[in-house]
Amino acid sequence: MVIWDTAGQEQFRSITKLFYKNSQAAIVVYDVTKRESFDDVNSWLEEIEDNRDQDDMLVYLAGNRVDLAEISDLR
Repeated sequence: MVIWDTAGQEQFRSITKLFYKNSQAAIVVYDVTKRESFDDVNSWLEEIEDNRDQDDMLVYLAGNRVDLAEISDLR
């Protein structure tokens, strides 16, 4: 098993398309304390849909930093 983490950095966006080939799953993680992180989820899901080559690829959505949600502007 190989896991790639690009941390959503734009500098890796051009090569992430290669990672979807032959992948069995993808995990899209957003920061619950930053609205813009959640707003980016749709673009990541669209990119996965456009570049995956397996119809049965699993896609998971996970909220991160829930321990800081109390101080978040997303309350």
